[in-house]
Amino acid sequence: MGTYDKIGMIIGIKYTYRRIKMKTLLLVAKRKYAQDMYYRELKKVFGDRLNIIPTYHVSEDNTFLPASGIEQADIILITNVYSFPVVRRQMREGASIINLKFTFARDRIEALKMFPEGTDAVAVFNYYSSAQQTVDTLYESGTSNLNLYIDYPGNMNTEGKNISLAIISGKTDHIPVAINEIFDLGSRKISMRTLLDIAVRANLFDGETERSIAEYCKEIATPEAYLSKFSGLSSEYTMQIKTIMEYVDYGIAIYNRKGEIITYNKSFTDLLGLPESIYGVNIATLLKGSELMPFIEAEVKTVNKLCELQSRGIRVTVTNRRIDSEMPGQDNYIILVKDITELSNLEMSVRHQIAKSGHIAKYHFDDIKGTSAVMKNRIGKSRRIAVIDKPTLIIGESGTGKELVAQSIHNASSRAHYPFVAMNCAAIPAELLESELFGYAEGAFTGARKGGKEGLFQVAQKGTLFLDEIGELSLSTQAKLLRALEEREIMPVGSNRIISIDVRIIAATNRDLEILMVEGKFRMDLYYRLNTLIVNLPPLRERKDDVQVLIGEFLRQENKENVKFDPMILHFFENYEWRGNVRELRNCIEYMANIAGNKASAEHLPDYIRDKYELYYASGRKECTDKGRAAINSEKCTGKTLDEYETVPFPALADNDERDMIAVLNVLKRESMGRRRLMQFLTLEDYDITEYRIREAILRLAEFGMINVSKGRGGCSIKAAGIEYLKRTGGIIFPQSRI
Repeated sequence: MGTYDKIGMIIGIKYTYRRIKMKTLLLVAKRKYAQDMYYRELKKVFGDRLNIIPTYHVSEDNTFLPASGIEQADIILITNVYSFPVVRRQMREGASIINLKFTFARDRIEALKMFPEGTDAVAVFNYYSSAQQTVDTLYESGTSNLNLYIDYPGNMNTEGKNISLAIISGKTDHIPVAINEIFDLGSRKISMRTLLDIAVRANLFDGETERSIAEYCKEIATPEAYLSKFSGLSSEYTMQIKTIMEYVDYGIAIYNRKGEIITYNKSFTDLLGLPESIYGVNIATLLKGSELMPFIEAEVKTVNKLCELQSRGIRVTVTNRRIDSEMPGQDNYIILVKDITELSNLEMSVRHQIAKSGHIAKYHFDDIKGTSAVMKNRIGKSRRIAVIDKPTLIIGESGTGKELVAQSIHNASSRAHYPFVAMNCAAIPAELLESELFGYAEGAFTGARKGGKEGLFQVAQKGTLFLDEIGELSLSTQAKLLRALEEREIMPVGSNRIISIDVRIIAATNRDLEILMVEGKFRMDLYYRLNTLIVNLPPLRERKDDVQVLIGEFLRQENKENVKFDPMILHFFENYEWRGNVRELRNCIEYMANIAGNKASAEHLPDYIRDKYELYYASGRKECTDKGRAAINSEKCTGKTLDEYETVPFPALADNDERDMIAVLNVLKRESMGRRRLMQFLTLEDYDITEYRIREAILRLAEFGMINVSKGRGGCSIKAAGIEYLKRTGGIIFPQSRI
């Protein structure tokens, strides 16, 4: 055998050995797009050093479709927790499962932080687990400016909330109504912890892998959150994390119970202006006199606290927490310091501009569109109220235009040339509301601004203060608001100085304040103080004559006046419930106008509305005589009650849905009542039903004109069409019915 043959054999043996030692990772995703997304990210980090086999779920019942090679997989990476039990049953003995944790690109997270403080936002995803993990990731990354909710198909978490910002990540099948702005976080990224898990279990920690993970972590958000969770990391990670620490752009130091620094990165010493070598130095000695010392001395953990390092001329966030050890008395501590000076300056500039613009009322009464009698009445009343310089209360469902009316009242009043300051009481944490309204003195609390801060009452001096969602105020804040109204003076938090104010209060709510009074959640004296002048805005379903007027106005604002709507669509819009009111209608029209050409038809409706559109017209054509069908078709299903037709058009429904409707009608035949009493009566009859199904039955019955639904104690009452429906169907649900 020649020399070259021997070399070739040796190379072949080494190559074969490497292939034998290479681990196989099976990537299990729920959908094809998720599989492709995470596969690209894994290949970016591990390249050809890891054999990656992608697969995904596709069946309706979530049955796992096994990829070829699952029996050889050493590591199984699942992107959805629901995959775990199925994968567990099919994996080979000795294989391990990793539940993938995702994050997002750092620049997208930073962009989110530019939204105004207190912004209500909803994370919209196809699954609960994805939505919840996104919210957790955003909070961990320091997006404290947002009040985050979650939304996914079948969830009602955002119902009744005034949320205008939706946060998505790439493809999302479901967007809630009344959303003005959509923010895309972009493709999901794999978290640092998940990458470390894979590398350890695949025995892939070499220089190349460490550099790949470090480079990857420079682009993703919240790697500090994972670095700070050393309590969950075993010793096998220690050296690898030390390598990665040098690649991040924030300072990290770990010290023991004695205060001796045991490891750190270069960013820590550079950021704080410390010597290059600080191994073994006591951290209290090192940072003596520094603004960071209170965080070191604190007994409770600190997470993303703002701190100004005056000696360095920078603003930082500080995280300091204990690292629990399995060995008693061996706990360590970690401190993370991140420079946010540039970001903070930009944020302050943005907020300044927002504050300036927020103190101007843009709308006038001429901007309120509506020709219906009820709306003309409300606008006329509001005009008369505008010239009366007294507290005003605006009542109406979410989306009815309460702030628009408030701004119009301000602009028609004697205070029009002074500030209009708006505050959403539900968007600000209760502990901050008082200082926002009344201001605070210097040193009033930890973190208080030097020199104190003016409250919104002072900012609105001689103008109008608009308090939206006033029903969300705490009782203590209500008491101080009442004093401000009665005495026309305020006292800032932490001060004994009384400040005279000259401000008109306009409050708004979508809640029943009288019920809140009964429940002890709203002060009676404040209610009657605000009750001087009331504007009650009707929901859109009570002003159907205005729907087409509003559609024309929204098209004009979008510069889409050339778009023509199918007459069937317009008729349906006039009879649709519009739970999000004018806001929901606006979003719908803007959506259709921008995706349709010159003519908008059913195919251009948002998905959640299209389903109801099809049900609306289907229900009017089911089991009708020729005469009845002709009447419905000629009028395009006018929305008349069923008793107005010669032949009752029965709804096209599933058997269970029809049974629920008949059950509800049987109860209402006796007396009018609300949803809770309906539940009680049906339970007494041993009829198996949930509150959700009762709600759906009521909605359908109202939509088909079989019942009246009134607010307050009136509840639901049966109509002639409902009685006719019972006659046609037999109306027997309960055995030996007592009703």
